[in-house]
Amino acid sequence: MISLRQINALPAVERDRCYLSIIPSSFYERFGLDPLTFTDPQGRQLASLEAPPDKASVRLSIKHRADALDPAFFLKLDESRYGSLLITWIILNDPEGPRFGIDLDDEGRITELGARSRNLREEESAMRAGLTPGQIRPGLRMLRSTLDRIEAFAARLEKPALVLEAFFYHNALIYERHGFAYLAGQERLEVLHRGFLPGGELEARLDGRTPFRTPAAGASIRGRSWALHDGILPRPWWPPMMYRPIGVRFQICTAPGVPF
Repeated sequence: MISLRQINALPAVERDRCYLSIIPSSFYERFGLDPLTFTDPQGRQLASLEAPPDKASVRLSIKHRADALDPAFFLKLDESRYGSLLITWIILNDPEGPRFGIDLDDEGRITELGARSRNLREEESAMRAGLTPGQIRPGLRMLRSTLDRIEAFAARLEKPALVLEAFFYHNALIYERHGFAYLAGQERLEVLHRGFLPGGELEARLDGRTPFRTPAAGASIRGRSWALHDGILPRPWWPPMMYRPIGVRFQICTAPGVPF
């Protein structure tokens, strides 16, 4: 089994080639980037890579333009205690879509996407535009191809599985659809599903008291996620831990029949 620490210790050219191989071709083709160097047609470097040689960790950030405010692609990989590849963070932003300032509150403080504080005005605008909690922009719709490339990378390193935390309810349901199962949290997701059904405990709390708690919110994954983000549970959301062994696709659905 090869460690990320070993890759980080390689000469920079070899190290970067390993990590940039994760990027799906649809990404660099869409934005006209060089697939080997990730530079734009003017030769400007758009990829930023942090891979400390003394750590089994890497952060990869790519902008679609040199002057872009946000990266279109952001990925942080670590290793679990059992040697699996841990997807700590993955962001696929459509940089050409509208931006919603949920990352800063009215005082200009970082919200940590709602974990520390919230910008309710921007969140409501994002929700009405069809986004989910934590989204600053619409997605690129490249998650499947990105996960496949991460899995191919993990297979080359002889890692047994991909592991991640679902930071929001909708994340868990999305990863279910991409073949992930639960190391912890499946029963809790099933309880939430029953609670949102007609007559359930959570359905009764969708009283319209805030824009995120409309009576119809329980009928969709997106609506449920916003209601949970708005605090309808008596305790904060606890991210379930999920995994997908290399070459395996599970068929798990904790919210059967509920559209996104």
